[in-house]
Amino acid sequence: MADGDKDNLREGNLDPQLVVEPKKVDYAPQGDSPDKFQYYPDKPESSLSRYRFAVKDASQYFDPCQESSRMSFNCLDRNNYDREMCKEYFDAYRECKKQWLRARRENRSLWE
Repeated sequence: MADGDKDNLREGNLDPQLVVEPKKVDYAPQGDSPDKFQYYPDKPESSLSRYRFAVKDASQYFDPCQESSRMSFNCLDRNNYDREMCKEYFDAYRECKKQWLRARRENRSLWE
C-alpha cells in the first residue's frame, strides 16, 4: 500500500482519488479559465461517491464533501472559531456541495 493510501485510510477517507496530504494538494489553475480551478480536495462526482450514496440506508447521511467539511472545522479550531478567518474553507465546501447537487440534478439515473 502506498504512503498516500495509508494517509487516506488513517484519516478515515475511503476515496483513493482524494489527496489529503497538504504538500501534494495543488489548487493552482490548470489554465486561464476559472472552470479549471480546483477549489476543494473532494471528488463529489466520482464513481465511489455515487456508489456510497446508492448503498447507504435511507436514514443515513452521506456527504461527498467530507474532506472540505473537515478542513473547515479544523480551521475553526485553529482560529478560535473566528468564521472570518476560515471564509475560504467555507466557500470551498459550498462549491463542492453545489457541484454535487448539480451533478445529481443533471443525471439522476447515476445517483439511484
